[in-house]
Amino acid sequence: MLPLSSLSYLPPHYSHFILDVWGVLHDGISAYPSVVETLSRLKKSGKKIGLLSNAPRRSFKVVQILKKLGITADLYDFILTSGEAAFLAMQKNQEEGFKNFGRNYLYIGPQKDIDLLEGLNYTKVEDAKDADIVITTGFDGESSTLAEKLPQVIAAKKYDLPMICVNPDLIVVRQNGDEMICAGALAREYEKIGGKVFYYGKPFPAVYKMACEIFGHIEKSQIIAIGDGMETDIKGANDFGIDSILVTGGILAKSLQIKFWQNADEKKLTEICQNYQIFPKFIISNLKL
Repeated sequence: MLPLSSLSYLPPHYSHFILDVWGVLHDGISAYPSVVETLSRLKKSGKKIGLLSNAPRRSFKVVQILKKLGITADLYDFILTSGEAAFLAMQKNQEEGFKNFGRNYLYIGPQKDIDLLEGLNYTKVEDAKDADIVITTGFDGESSTLAEKLPQVIAAKKYDLPMICVNPDLIVVRQNGDEMICAGALAREYEKIGGKVFYYGKPFPAVYKMACEIFGHIEKSQIIAIGDGMETDIKGANDFGIDSILVTGGILAKSLQIKFWQNADEKKLTEICQNYQIFPKFIISNLKL
């Protein structure tokens, strides 16, 4: 793992960047300092930038959110969310006569993401006994716990419903260190009780393949992924065969006992990576040039 004081020290052959969003660009409330300047300078130097997010909503909605945070569409080439990947998969399922998943679904998640399948011919039901599948996008609030959604999870398992998890993240983090639970934690609990889960998003290879198809015909050696999630961003990059940069000031900041702009203690970070058995090629405190 090679420490970077800034992205300017990266070898020049990295021409295409795949960036995580929450934990790298913003914390759900505001953009991290230096992010806009860094993206702008990368673009002006000819780099291609794709944003790959585990947000459980359509890509166009995240474009709007980023704009409000000052991260405008001219600062990146495209954004692909796990919500978009799930929508496209469910659209294909519909076009193929619902051969993989049925039409009726039980929804587990906040009101803000309830429109994920809007425009498709699926029906949301209120009772697990009437559902063919269960779709989860996460939790209702910032202080939510697993207990909030466990009754629905248990009801879904009673009928052995396949679960579609639209955000494989376990947690996300604010700049102040506050953590919020994500749909991935709910899916993990479902698997613990014997439920079948289909994941859309990182670390699964399908979204990386989609991102590369948007970039065009390039060699994997030209791509580098940047993220703060060991089990999503870094594992996903490693499994897909591209290099990665771990941002230590995101999800790991609490474990490393640092603020988002501070460098990680090498020994502590090495221990964390060894525990996960996941290793990035580079490390950096936060996105900066």
